[in-house]
Amino acid sequence: MKLSPRIFLLTLGFAILPLQADDTPKPSSSPEEKELDLPVPVGIPVNGIKIPHYNSDGKLALLLEADTALKNDDANVQFTNLKLEALDEEDRKIFVELPQAVLNLDTRILTGDKTVNIRREDFTISADWIEFNTKTRFGTVRGNIHMVLTSDDPDLEVTTP
Repeated sequence: MKLSPRIFLLTLGFAILPLQADDTPKPSSSPEEKELDLPVPVGIPVNGIKIPHYNSDGKLALLLEADTALKNDDANVQFTNLKLEALDEEDRKIFVELPQAVLNLDTRILTGDKTVNIRREDFTISADWIEFNTKTRFGTVRGNIHMVLTSDDPDLEVTTP
């Protein structure tokens, strides 16, 4: 089966849709998440940190793992070699890897200006810059972006014009 360029672009659009930033508030069908609490004192680096975050139902919503974490002030935490695992709306795991990142605890926005790698079972994205809202699971990538879509369907073939 061949996939026309039009269908390929629609598929690409639907794959990227969960990663696009959306400023409009949406009513959440899932329970409200608890506030993200990082046991990192201000000004003291913590090595080898791994922090699970659960929603109000007790379900793992986010897992942060980093080589080092340094809280600059009450709102901003710097990470090196950060690995983040989150679930999307369909309970598929999304993995985000950043060599350097800053998480604002008030807005729950994670930013990174070094090469970022994002993986899910059906795609891989690498980019130069990311802004990822850990609460809504929406993000924006910029710079040199490379995306690879994968499929378990052996008959699926993508053709370009």
